[in-house]
Amino acid sequence: MKKLNRKGFTLIELLAVITIMGILMLVAIPAVSRTIENTRRDTFASTAKSYIKAVRDEIAADNLYVDDGANQIPISAAPAGDYYYGFDSAANSGTDLMEQGGKSSWGNANVQGYVAVRKTVDERNNTKYEYAIFMVDAGKRGIGALTYEQSIKRSTVATKDAPDGKTAPSAIEAQDKFGEVVLSSGAEGNCKALSLG
Repeated sequence: MKKLNRKGFTLIELLAVITIMGILMLVAIPAVSRTIENTRRDTFASTAKSYIKAVRDEIAADNLYVDDGANQIPISAAPAGDYYYGFDSAANSGTDLMEQGGKSSWGNANVQGYVAVRKTVDERNNTKYEYAIFMVDAGKRGIGALTYEQSIKRSTVATKDAPDGKTAPSAIEAQDKFGEVVLSSGAEGNCKALSLG
C-alpha cells in the first residue's frame, strides 16, 4: 500500500509569514494614507485655482460689478483698489461663477471663502490685476489665510485647524492681508464686494 505524503506548513512557518505580512502592512498603510492625503490637498489647491480663474474670466468679460454707492459699475471701470468676490457652495453662490460649484476634496464638503482682486493702474494707464484666495470647507480644512494665486500649492492647504470660513472679509482676522491692506468691508472701505452682472 502506498503511503500518502501529507506535508503542510509548520506553526513556525505560518507565524513567519504572518509576521512578514504585518510588517508590510505597517509600511504600506501609512504610505497609501499619505498619498491619498496629498492627492486631496492637490485637488483642493486646483479647486481654489479654478475659483480664481473663474473670477479672472468674469473680469475679462466685464461681468463683475462693484457698487460705487450710486451705480453698479464693471470692475474694469472702477478705480484702482482691492475688491473681493465671496462664494459659498452650500448656498450655491459660486455655482453661478463656475459651471459647477467647486467643493472640497474631503468628502465633497461645501466650501466658502472669497477671491481677492487687487486692481492697479500705472502711469501709462495699464491695468494689472492680482488675485488671492481664502477658502475653507465645513471641516475647517483648506487655505486658511489669504494666499496669492502663484503661492497656491499642496503645502498651503491645511488638513485641519484652519479658521472658520466666512465670506465677508470683515470677519477675517487681521493677519489676512492683501499686500498691506487688511481686507475689510467696514467703515474703512479698504475692500469692496464684487457681484456678477
